[in-house]
Amino acid sequence: MTGNNVRQPDERLKAQRCLELRREGHTWQEIADQLGYADRSGARKAVERLLDRTEFESVDEYRVLESDRLDALHAAYWTAALDGDLDAAKLVLRISAQRCRLLGLDLPARVSIEPGPAGEDFAVTAARLMTEIMDADARTLPDFLTSDPSSPEVESEPWSNIGK
Repeated sequence: MTGNNVRQPDERLKAQRCLELRREGHTWQEIADQLGYADRSGARKAVERLLDRTEFESVDEYRVLESDRLDALHAAYWTAALDGDLDAAKLVLRISAQRCRLLGLDLPARVSIEPGPAGEDFAVTAARLMTEIMDADARTLPDFLTSDPSSPEVESEPWSNIGK
């Protein structure tokens, strides 16, 4: 018997078989039982080590594989669902929800901020809008807040007469 850190010659082939079984939809426990691992974590770790050492399918390829599986399940239960089988209908709806998650169909809508007039960037647009707001506020403010403080007709403390 060898230690856990010593690689066996057939380890890679065994790990590849684990990966194949997993792609077929077997549970980790089923794979462990079939290939002689002590428990499900042994099978899972073997696949993780294999994937760390080799280039795995791209995400898009994996999405296609999973989508094909969902299509097969959907087709198998579709007629029963349409015929009124509530369990089949629930399963079809769960399959559709899974497909939406897999393909990103349930992501929130993208929000974009369009550039202002003549393609001005965000900072320029924000500064322009703030200036417009301040100008509008200045037209509605009391005279003593918008007058030149050095002007002789402006009281130095207009609020000092409040309550007198």
